[in-house]
Amino acid sequence: MHEYLVPLRMVYALSPLITVLFLIPCVIYQRHKYGEILLYRAFVMYTFIFYLVLMYFYIITPLPSFTYVLEHPLAARVRLNPFAFLYDIKEQLYWIITGTGTVNISHSAWFQIGGNLGLLFPFGIYMRYYFHRSLRQTVLLSMGLSLFFELTQLTALYGIYPAPYRIFDINDLMFNTIGGALGYHASPWLTRHFRPIT
Repeated sequence: MHEYLVPLRMVYALSPLITVLFLIPCVIYQRHKYGEILLYRAFVMYTFIFYLVLMYFYIITPLPSFTYVLEHPLAARVRLNPFAFLYDIKEQLYWIITGTGTVNISHSAWFQIGGNLGLLFPFGIYMRYYFHRSLRQTVLLSMGLSLFFELTQLTALYGIYPAPYRIFDINDLMFNTIGGALGYHASPWLTRHFRPIT
């Protein structure tokens, strides 16, 4: 794992710069639409793009070596059972109760569920607060973004890698979408002290 630390530090250190590059067209559009640059709008858009950039890096990193991917092929590339997480929870509870196995918290079913819910939770907040999307639109956009992430993993980073190094999991898609919907519902409460965006 140590060999990934330098690339990870580099990627996340470059995130603010990458965000600015994506923000420039948005600010130009804002200037054209409103006749001025609205600093608060630009700031909120910056945080949204920064969140998307970090989320993207989160789902593709750490980047393994090509040799590692070839020498350690995935047992399965696609997981399409939408209720497989229930089996994982049952199995891990059995291990804990009986003491016959150990549960790595970072790979536990509970962590996976919580992580996938939390990943798109802010997305749902932005969709309602900044973009004024409906619940239906937020759910569809959340599902689309999650599908993009899962396909990124399934296609081995768009064919850059010789084989996928992460699994396409329908459960991730499901919980990401639910997380976006939860963020939508929580948005009025979490943004009640923020300046309204019209």
